[in-house]
Amino acid sequence: MGDNKEVFDTDSDVDNYNGDNKPPSLEKNQDDDQYMDGWRGWLVVVAASCSLFIYLGVIYSWGVLASELVKTTSFSLTTLTFVGSLATSFMVSLSILVGMTIRRFGYQKTAFVGAILMGLGEFLASWVTGHLAGLFICHSVLFGVGGGLTIMPCSTAPLRWFRKYRGLATGVVFGGGSLGAAAMSVAANLLVSELGVQWTLRIFGLLAWAVCVPAACMIRQPQSTAAAVPQLQWYRFRERAFILLFIGSGLGCFPLFIPSYFIPIYARAVASQRVAVIILAMWNVASTVGRVLAGFLADTILGPLNSLILSLLLAGVSALAIWPFADSVAVLSVFIVLNGLGCGAFFSLIPAAVGSMFGAKNTMGVLPILWAGWFFGYFFGSPIAAGIYSLSDKDTGTDAYRPAAYYAGGMSIVGLLFVVAIRCLYSRKFFARV
Repeated sequence: MGDNKEVFDTDSDVDNYNGDNKPPSLEKNQDDDQYMDGWRGWLVVVAASCSLFIYLGVIYSWGVLASELVKTTSFSLTTLTFVGSLATSFMVSLSILVGMTIRRFGYQKTAFVGAILMGLGEFLASWVTGHLAGLFICHSVLFGVGGGLTIMPCSTAPLRWFRKYRGLATGVVFGGGSLGAAAMSVAANLLVSELGVQWTLRIFGLLAWAVCVPAACMIRQPQSTAAAVPQLQWYRFRERAFILLFIGSGLGCFPLFIPSYFIPIYARAVASQRVAVIILAMWNVASTVGRVLAGFLADTILGPLNSLILSLLLAGVSALAIWPFADSVAVLSVFIVLNGLGCGAFFSLIPAAVGSMFGAKNTMGVLPILWAGWFFGYFFGSPIAAGIYSLSDKDTGTDAYRPAAYYAGGMSIVGLLFVVAIRCLYSRKFFARV
């Protein structure tokens, strides 16, 4: 951004900005105005939200399935965490290829193929729960690739339909995902106890086909912008703000899935299995509230960058100062609410922050590159925490989880520092809306 520290409140401000000798962004299309903030956009939001309800619901339910597989198979928790983490990592590791696919075939076809693969992966995984290689192929690869083809259209298509309510729309989309995580984690526990892991996976596969396939047909962008999906904007690496966001968000995503994997196990050490399920549902509900509330704050009071700082602060401080000392349900509940708010808000704020910093029409040129850098956090974040926990003395009870909690909180704080540096590039005024 050079020496220009400006607060960009509109797309035109960002698109016309030409600091650091970077090429100009795509010009604003006035034909889009007839579609902005209307009911057509909210239909896209509902469809994307339903797709993420199923996709993130399955992702966040893997901890419940893994805890059952640990008891019924010879697989270790660390190994099963890698199975879930690999599935999750395709959410971002394929982002560049998915961006190219969207540009070639469009949002609908990309999301449609993703929905088919998600259902197929879970359905086939139900037949290979006793074979580690089968779980990697079916859940990690087939389901994971399907999710990667789904989440990018769901995350970016709604941005093109909104200007005034862009953050809120994105928050609702990702809020549907965390609401699905809350509902499906509870459902997964009930299904596993009544029907077993195999039938739970089959039901998840059928749900993916029944919900995500029809929803994919509604995920599109305004007709006037159908050919306006930009090329990947690799030149952004010449901009300090993008480099800081690339590194900071990449580090900040390391701890995001740790609570969903550890809560079902940690809560059982504090209370009972039934309470553990309720606690996990609480975290996901808090995540839902965090995503929607963050979107509202980004649109109105704080701005995207300030909201992103707040989300990382909540995630980091709660893991560092509360989780290590949560030896009762009451204290654990406080951690669950604060951490859920922070982690949930992070997801929904990144697309909004990219749209604010670089222009909504440039999101598909920037976000795939940004998300590709998250691969290491998504793939290694939770397994590192599981590895740290495995080295601890299990006889110490909840104290054995402290090193993993410190690791999660520390990574959030490091990511926070990078986002604070980005904010300073735009404005150093404490109360500035950025």
